[in-house]
Amino acid sequence: MNAAVPGAIKPLANYPDLRRAGGLLFLSGMSARQADGTIAGTARAADGQATYDVAEQLRVILRKIGETLARNGGSFGDIVDVTVFLTDMRHYRAMNDEYNMWFAADGPARTTVGVNELPHPDMVVELKVVARAPA
Repeated sequence: MNAAVPGAIKPLANYPDLRRAGGLLFLSGMSARQADGTIAGTARAADGQATYDVAEQLRVILRKIGETLARNGGSFGDIVDVTVFLTDMRHYRAMNDEYNMWFAADGPARTTVGVNELPHPDMVVELKVVARAPA
């Protein structure tokens, strides 16, 4: 059963933002992409050069995850596994510092993967989450 989230930003392809299977919720990869197509946590200089705030991108993503879970009867306490995709492992420390503000040491299992790129050049981090489904 797919569970579309009302008000969610439409995915770039044909897939649901969330899929329920048995006792689990599988959230598709989430980024800091906004409804207008921009990526939160991105600033452009006059010459067009971009700078990225990985912590801000992660905050936006985690808020989206929280909203998605809440709309489906869940919460952050239901998250059991997180996969973090980073386009530059030099962002690891900033990502990890922000992540630690959202999750305790006994929180979900986590894997961090360095990737060459994400679907938009301004995306520097993406999260994929598995959570327990509410009864």
